[in-house]
Amino acid sequence: MRRLPRLNRRLFLADIFREVDDDLRRDNAQQLWDKYGIYLIGAAVAIVVVTSAFVGWRAFTTSQAETAALAFIEAERAASVEGADAPAIYAALAEDAPAGYAALARLRAAAAFTEAGEKVAAVETYETLVADTSAEPILRDLAQVKAGALLVGEASYDDLATRLVALTDESAPWRNPVREVLGLAAYREQKYERAYAYFQEIVNDPTATPGVRDRAHVMIALVDPHVARSAVAAPETETPTEPETGDAE
Repeated sequence: MRRLPRLNRRLFLADIFREVDDDLRRDNAQQLWDKYGIYLIGAAVAIVVVTSAFVGWRAFTTSQAETAALAFIEAERAASVEGADAPAIYAALAEDAPAGYAALARLRAAAAFTEAGEKVAAVETYETLVADTSAEPILRDLAQVKAGALLVGEASYDDLATRLVALTDESAPWRNPVREVLGLAAYREQKYERAYAYFQEIVNDPTATPGVRDRAHVMIALVDPHVARSAVAAPETETPTEPETGDAE
């Protein structure tokens, strides 16, 4: 039997081993595919579905936002026309708009009621927004402040404090407008020390806007003489103590 030359034999064996390896790889691949192919297909399909859903949802939400923005702009344009029923226009928008634009529409409707002198309707509109848990907390708090401002002179200081005092916290974004409202309410009821404290907090707050700070300075000037007189007059209002005379015999 003829033997292969040494070099050719090595090449021949190498080819055989390579073919065997290739066969093994093909067999393994076929076995893996038979075993796991359905899952690979499912994973691929899932990736495509999720990606398509995300892209579709993003396009949908973008379209919704654009539609809501255009509706709000159109409502503002319609409400600005002379003789337009602005509160009704904004109220109608609030019924159909997404939560954010609905809240803004209610703020606009309440402001339009205020401008028209319809204070009760304005307060009711603000309170509707306050009760709307789908609205952003910062907008609900703003509605609470605006309703409180309209109620100064109508509601008692204690009632307003119950409504608003939580919004005077140092971390509350509307704390200075709230302090101003409560300060005015306290001043109207001659609670001068409380009024002074609220206005002084505004002056001391570096984040207070110039307009609010200027009004606080004016109110401090009005309140300060009353605070001083209260401090001096307080002892005179006390009932004199009768001197002890001992037990009657």
